[in-house]
Amino acid sequence: MKRTLSILTIVAASYNAMAQCVPNSTFTGSGVAFLPSEPIPVYTCSGCEDQEVVVNLRTFADTVLTIELQPGNPLDITVFADQFRLDTIEGLPAGLTYTTDAAFNSTYDPVDFPFGYWPNGGDTVIGFTETNGCITISGDAASWTAAIGGGPNNDGIFPLTIFLDARAADFIPAELANYVPPGTWLADMGPLLEAFGDTNFTTNGIRYQGATLEVIASGVGINETASEDALVSVYPNPSTGFVGLDIRSNKAELATIQIVNSLGALVRTESINLAVGGNRTSIDLSSVAKGCYSFVVLRADSVESGMLIMN
Repeated sequence: MKRTLSILTIVAASYNAMAQCVPNSTFTGSGVAFLPSEPIPVYTCSGCEDQEVVVNLRTFADTVLTIELQPGNPLDITVFADQFRLDTIEGLPAGLTYTTDAAFNSTYDPVDFPFGYWPNGGDTVIGFTETNGCITISGDAASWTAAIGGGPNNDGIFPLTIFLDARAADFIPAELANYVPPGTWLADMGPLLEAFGDTNFTTNGIRYQGATLEVIASGVGINETASEDALVSVYPNPSTGFVGLDIRSNKAELATIQIVNSLGALVRTESINLAVGGNRTSIDLSSVAKGCYSFVVLRADSVESGMLIMN
């Protein structure tokens, strides 16, 4: 494959009854990539809210591929891709569902395009340009909580496989149309798929692997209280303003406290020099909006986290 085909990035968001996601218009770059590269954390607990994860994607446009129509005679061809559609996502925890922003517009069709499709800009004369889209992965609190300790290695980590199909509006050389007519989806190219020599080209579209969800049991939730052995305790929870944190440490070290909203955005960060034993600090959150937040305490060799409710 001479040119990479798609970029995917993942950000966490709050679940709102399969709400329509909004593509990230500033999402740019080249190459197949998942950002961030480490597993995407989804914090859940008894009493936590339903949640969703949003996958932002950027399509590819005109791309050069190598095809071998005759054994030992590879041929470089240019494919003009004008439309993209989500086929399926494999590896999700049980009970989770997904949709796309395209499923909410006029491209939706219950039979052919249950998730809609994303059209590239341009045409076969001037060429096509990439477009941005997004996928929403949603689940209720019970499904997310049931996923704790699940996954192929029973560690709460779920590697995902995303199948994204592309439609070829035209080819260079034009003679390729003798094998595949213009306007054919990759998944419908039948025996020609083997000629590309890429096992990621399948009858479900292009296989992308690398996105990973990590379902984590939150330290303190609405219906939970911190135990005496907890390394981090937050109070009061729920809160309306100042939030106190008791942090235990077995050595003197620097820690960073992060407060993250339900969209995955960092709303507050503070540093604290920890002494051996118990440490206490407070953060003024009276200016933040009501809702569900995550607190994260980052140390050199550990991370503690939990849920925080602001009323």
